[in-house]
Amino acid sequence: MNWQQVKLESIFEIARGGSPRPIDDFITDADDGLNWISIKDATNSEKYIEKTKLKIKPQGLSKTRLVRPGDFLLTNSMSFGRPYIMKTTGCIHDGWLVLSGDSEKVDSDYFYHLLGSELLKRRFSALAAGAVVKNLNIDLVKGVEIPLPPLTEQKRIAAILDKAYAIRRKRQQAIQLADEFLRAVFLDMFGDPVTNPKGFKKVPITQLADVTTGFAFKSDEYVSDSPEAVRLCRGANTLTGYFDWSDTAFWPKNKLQKLSGYLIKAGDIILAMDRPWISSGLKVCVFPENQRETYLVQRVTRLRPHRDFYTDYIYSCIKSQAFEKHCCPTETTIPHISPIELRNFEVLLPNTELIDKYHLVVSKINRSVDRMLNGECQSEKIFSALSQKAFFGQL
Repeated sequence: MNWQQVKLESIFEIARGGSPRPIDDFITDADDGLNWISIKDATNSEKYIEKTKLKIKPQGLSKTRLVRPGDFLLTNSMSFGRPYIMKTTGCIHDGWLVLSGDSEKVDSDYFYHLLGSELLKRRFSALAAGAVVKNLNIDLVKGVEIPLPPLTEQKRIAAILDKAYAIRRKRQQAIQLADEFLRAVFLDMFGDPVTNPKGFKKVPITQLADVTTGFAFKSDEYVSDSPEAVRLCRGANTLTGYFDWSDTAFWPKNKLQKLSGYLIKAGDIILAMDRPWISSGLKVCVFPENQRETYLVQRVTRLRPHRDFYTDYIYSCIKSQAFEKHCCPTETTIPHISPIELRNFEVLLPNTELIDKYHLVVSKINRSVDRMLNGECQSEKIFSALSQKAFFGQL
């Protein structure tokens, strides 16, 4: 089926947010405050933004941009097109782009799937090729061409993709419940790291793990995948709780002299440090077993526990509120992590028997999660295949 290819600017009004400064002077609890949409009001598993944690004074409206229900928000980062649909009115800072569409041409559900599809990510990436900082900008988004079927066809396609999406969401919710359970177990066994009610000694995280920041592999020397290449782990590959290798860079093995210190091993904790990679939440995961040879790239950090059974404990410490308070800025800014702050982060030091007991609990839960992730992988492939067919008129 041949659909017309149109530029996004022909069906959307596209604009960038802005921020009154200093933003802290505009934050308010007053009833007349305007919703202030932070990156943290959106998560990787949510489709809609329905409420916000913060509000700003009406006087700040002239320095920002108002968005309305039905508008699309895109994160202004290398996540390239992670969309959210507004279900409330609010103001956005310059970490967001807003796309306001004509309801006679745009079905929200169809464009939600299209804007977050691999097709659009590839087109965004192609237009951004060669840029020093590959963030989204208004001109780049305006120029992207998209398939525009009739509105009735958009609704038909969206209904099919919504069903596949719902199946995937159920698995994600089950995995989130497992994560919440482990958080509760952690607090029960060790107490809140912020208040330390059990009175454990506190030590820098470097007493439990070696901390290594990645190497500055030059992007102009990347190569295609082959038996003579190794995989690189970048911020784009490090997500919340798992790795995504859909956008992978490779490095020639013959240029690895003196770089063995950046090799990643099973059980290493990998943490994205820079703003573009963690704009929608902390990105940290444990490197699994039976992986291909992989090396650590600049602005991604490896924590290698001194003992194997420390891994789960350290990982949970990093995911705690104590880490967020220590290493990340306030909710009104896009987060980043300083290597110095990371090395100085203090963790509780319970006895090794308690840490080992926690490791055994986590291992049991992780086996169940792994089974769910295997199913998630299959549902992801099915959803991706359906999306590809849908946007080429083959569904």
